[in-house]
Formats: sequence, C-alpha cells, structure tokens
Amino acid sequence: MTTPPATTSATSPVPTPTTLGEEILLLSLDDTTGEARLPLRTPYAIAAAALLERALAADTDDTANTDDTDAAVGTAGSAEAVLPDDAEKWVAEHRTEEYEAALQGLLAKGLIRKEKRRVLLVFRTTGYPESDGTVEAALRGRLAKVVLEGAEPDHRTAALITLLHHGDLHTLAFPDADSDDSPAKRRMTETAERHWADPALRRMAETAAAASAALTAATMATTVVVITAVT
Repeated sequence: MTTPPATTSATSPVPTPTTLGEEILLLSLDDTTGEARLPLRTPYAIAAAALLERALAADTDDTANTDDTDAAVGTAGSAEAVLPDDAEKWVAEHRTEEYEAALQGLLAKGLIRKEKRRVLLVFRTTGYPESDGTVEAALRGRLAKVVLEGAEPDHRTAALITLLHHGDLHTLAFPDADSDDSPAKRRMTETAERHWADPALRRMAETAAAASAALTAATMATTVVVITAVT
C-alpha cells in the first residue's frame, strides 16, 4: 500500500475574533492618526454592545442545550435574564470601563498600537493607529455585503448594525451615510428594525441600543449648552 503524497492547500487566514465593542472602536479609530471619530457617541455604543454580547452568548448557549420544541421559550428567558433592570443606567455607569476594555482588547490582539506625540510642540496626545488592517478590512467587507449588496446578516452583524444605527454612528462604517436619503443609511435602518425574528433578542437589541441613543443625545445636548454658554 502506497501512501499518497501530502497535498497542501491555500487557505485564507482566520480573522482574529473581536467583540462587538472592539469592532465599533476599530471602526472609529483613524487608521493613520489613531484619533477616535465621534468620541462622544462611541463609548455609549460600546457599553451597549457589552449587553448585546451577553444576549447573543445566552442565545447560543440556550440553543445548544434545548431541543426544537422548547428552544424559543428557553431563548427568551435566557436573553432577557442578562439585561439589567435599568439598561440606560448600566450603560451610563459602564461606558468608560467598557471603552477601556475594548481599547485594551484591540491592543492585546495587535490590531492597533499606542503612540504618544505632541501637538503644536506643547500638548501631549495619545493616538491608536492601525497595526494590522486585515481584521478591519474583513469587518468592513462583511458590513458592505449586508448594507450595500443586500446579503442577509447573521445575528452578530445585525447586532453591530443595530448599535451603529441607534448610536447614530452610520458614518463610521459608511462615510456617505450622513443623510436620511442615503441608501446605506436606509439599509442599516431596515436591518436594525426588521432583522430580529427572535422577540427576546429583538427586545435586547432595541433596549441596549435605545439606552445608548438616549444617553448620546443627552450628552450632545449638554455639550451644545456648555459651548453656547462659554461663547
């Protein structure tokens, strides 16, 4: 018996796994300067993303441990159990912590690097430019397939789009999605509102995202008032 010669096959590298919060932060950081775009909004969306991660994990665990007969009942219970009593309060209290966790996660995975520099030779600033662009490229490609090409999203992609939509962060993924008549923005709105067939996951997504949106709006309004008062 002869042993067949070993064959080699070209395989695409598996992208580094990232959390929803890390993905939002990755989209927000300028590749060259490492400066965060929409910095008042992203921390709330990242904190809301942490809640959705729990819901998706509960959904996965429940599906694996229930049969088809009572899977829907189990999923609803598991998904709702991970939501805090006051989601808006939780997001507000954990936004800094979750933002830092996402930042440290991207650094640990080698996707960004920390750079300190001076602005105008006086002010110290820290940026987080890109180190490995493959993960962000794959992420943007996945979003483009759903938003621009009409592909059906999986739960994680739909969750990310929901967070971007409710957090008014559309332009992080699609720079031209800055107006209501933008095709990309319309598709993101449609995905956020219609994808969730599972009632429990839909409530989780809407609650987490709505908390992010409400807090972002309040922060933006406060900022405008302060600037107006100063000027």
